[in-house]
Amino acid sequence: MLLHYLNVAIAATGIYLPQAVEPSETFDIEWGLRRGTTARASGVNRRYCAGVEETASMMAAAAIGMATDGLPTGLDSVDRLIVASIMSEQPIPTTAALTAARLSLGRPVAAYDINASCLGFLQAVEGAAMAIATGQSHGAAVVATDLARLGLDRTDRTTAPLFGDGAAAAILTPSDGASAILAIALETHPIGGDLCEIRAGGSRFNPLLPPPSLRDYLFRMDGVGLVRLAMTHLPGFIERVLSQAGVGIRDIACVIPHQASRQGLKFLRNWLGPDGPPMVDILATQVSASLPTALHEAVTSRLLRRGQLGLMVGTAAGFGMGAMVFRF
Repeated sequence: MLLHYLNVAIAATGIYLPQAVEPSETFDIEWGLRRGTTARASGVNRRYCAGVEETASMMAAAAIGMATDGLPTGLDSVDRLIVASIMSEQPIPTTAALTAARLSLGRPVAAYDINASCLGFLQAVEGAAMAIATGQSHGAAVVATDLARLGLDRTDRTTAPLFGDGAAAAILTPSDGASAILAIALETHPIGGDLCEIRAGGSRFNPLLPPPSLRDYLFRMDGVGLVRLAMTHLPGFIERVLSQAGVGIRDIACVIPHQASRQGLKFLRNWLGPDGPPMVDILATQVSASLPTALHEAVTSRLLRRGQLGLMVGTAAGFGMGAMVFRF
């Protein structure tokens, strides 16, 4: 689905990064490799690791708190709370409900969870923006929070170093006209579903209905297969979204990609070309929190300034693609 022009602004952003940091040298020691091998192979120098008390709702509330601290109205304008995550803090109540309780709002809000893998944040932004544009909401807190490291296979040298934990949020409000979402699109192609998955932990396989192997509870990914799918489908998809927004890639001030992998980011950088806009490349992927964390980095580092155009883009398990052109 592609939506065109919504008079909605990203008023503020915020993040929460766990206190513990794991450098890539940890994997070198664990696997008996020469120092620097993992960082060179993965493209990731460090990742953040949530502790016992740093739960999904705790991180989400902290990220929202950072975002609203810079707003004159604080949380007062927020009447909708959407949490994007691949792993709920617990089956019920929702992580959104747990996050709302931590925020001590003192009033009811519309609160719900979304799971769209690495595109969860964009999916949540689409829903929040539609609610604001149609007058159903006066302001929304969209937050993505994930503890990706809980599902990693530490023996998998290809995928284990790629992931970290964290949360990031954006506050969406009606725009005065200076800011807007020019186009946002999300597509799921029913191909390559087995290239990126965690087979167990849901209703199919669980402690009562055990999977064939305990390793089915852990993340597995065919990175080469996913990059091939992205190379085939992503350029045309991005061009369609840019066309719908009425802009070209040279009009974009900053590209904000899901921090997928070294190979994925290299492909996107090559596609943009040497004269293309700068691209955020900062941390290990945090699954659904990856895109909003990169957005926060773009804003705080001033790669993206008020009035400039940004392009958020990513892929997801399934195989999914998402992109948003917006005037910040």
